[in-house]
Amino acid sequence: MRTWIAAALFAFTVLAVGGASAQVVGRCIANKYQQSFVMYPNGLMVMEQNPMNQGIAVRDPSGMNFLRLPAANPFVNAYFAAWTGELIEVTANVGMEVIGSCHFAAGIMPPNPVQYQAPQMAQWGVRVGNAVQPVPRQVAVPDQRYVRPLLATPDTARQCMDQSGGEEKEFADCMVKNMVGPREEAVYDCAKLSGNKEEFAFCTVGALGGENERKAAAQVKECYDQFDGDLDQYPLCMAQQNVDEDTQRLIGCVQQQSEGGDVTVMGTAMCYGADRLNLNPELQIAVECAVASGGEPMTFAGCTGGRLTERELTKCFTDGIGGDGCFGPNNEIVKALRGVGIKLDDAFGPNNDIVKTWNNAVSDIQNGPGPNNDAVKAVTTIANDITNGPGPNNDVVKAIDNVIPGFSSMF
Repeated sequence: MRTWIAAALFAFTVLAVGGASAQVVGRCIANKYQQSFVMYPNGLMVMEQNPMNQGIAVRDPSGMNFLRLPAANPFVNAYFAAWTGELIEVTANVGMEVIGSCHFAAGIMPPNPVQYQAPQMAQWGVRVGNAVQPVPRQVAVPDQRYVRPLLATPDTARQCMDQSGGEEKEFADCMVKNMVGPREEAVYDCAKLSGNKEEFAFCTVGALGGENERKAAAQVKECYDQFDGDLDQYPLCMAQQNVDEDTQRLIGCVQQQSEGGDVTVMGTAMCYGADRLNLNPELQIAVECAVASGGEPMTFAGCTGGRLTERELTKCFTDGIGGDGCFGPNNEIVKALRGVGIKLDDAFGPNNDIVKTWNNAVSDIQNGPGPNNDAVKAVTTIANDITNGPGPNNDVVKAIDNVIPGFSSMF
C-alpha cells in the first residue's frame, strides 16, 4: 500500500522531522477527546499535548476517506481524516462518529478521485409493470426499442416442472434460467441474493464486469458479510486487504449515492464506468426488472419477457404443458405474435416482404424452436425496424408492445 506521501498524490517535499525547522502541514483536532495532533510532510503525526504519542498517517485503503490516522488497533477502532475535512472515528460493531476536524496546508489534500453525479436520463426507458423506468443517456440505444421475447420449449417446461416438484416459485426460477442469457441471469441472481440496494449494486457490477470488477465485488462482499452491510465500517475491513483503485472507485460510487439517500445500479455503473460493463438493452431491462421484482422469479419473468410470459408460466399449472397448455404451438405469445401479423397485413398488404418474413418467423416459433432461434431474432429485428421506420403504424406498434418486451417513451 502506498503511503500518503506518494509523489503522484502530493506536490510537496518530504522533510525530516525534528527541531524547530520541521514544517507542519496539517492539524487534526479531536474535540471528543480534547486532543490535537500536528502532521509533518513525511506523514508523522504528533500529539501536541504529549509528543511521545506519535505515529504515521497513511492513505485510507478503502478510498472512502483521505487519510487513516495512527491508532492502536486500526482494524477495530480507527481514525480518519475525511475528504470533507471532518475527523471521524470508526468502531467495529458501533459505526462512525464525527469527533472533530482536520485542516491541511494548500495542496496537501487532493480532490476526492470519485465524484458521483446523478446520470442524465433519456426520454425513454424500460417498461416495468404500468410504469416506465428511464435509462441513462450514456447507455440508451434509441433505435432498439424491443428485445427478444422469452420463449421456451415444452420439454424445457417439463424438465423444470419435474425439478421443482411442482412448486411454482422453484418452477419459475428454473424457467427464468433457461430463458434468459447468462449475463441477465447473473443480474437476476444478484437481486435474489442481495439484502439491500448497496449489496445489489456491488454484486451487479461484479457480475457484469471483468476480472477487476469481480475482484472488487468480492472484496466488498467480504466487508459486507463482516459488518452486516454497514458501509460506514468498510474502512476497518479494507485496512486488512490489498485494495486497488477499482475497488476504491466502486465503494466511493456507492458511498456517495448512499449519503444522498438512494443507491441504484445504473447510477453506480455510470459513476464506475458504464463502458466497462457493456450495458446493452437486454441488460438494461434485466437490471430494472431485477430491481422491480426483488428477484421474485415470476415477476422478473413477466417484466423481462412481457406480461404474456408470466401468463404462460402460470398456465403451466392450470392447463398443463405442451399441446393446448403452456408453451404449446398455440400458446399466448404465439397467438399475440400472429395478431401482430394481422395488423401488419392490414397496414402493408399480404405480399409485403416484411409481412411475409414476420409470418414465416412466427410459424417457425409456433413449431417449437428454442429462444435463441433465428426466427425469434427475426421477429425482434422486424419489430425494431417497423418502429424506427418512417411514419410507424400506431396500431402495429401497440400490438407489438403487448407481446415483445422493451422500452417505451416517457411521454
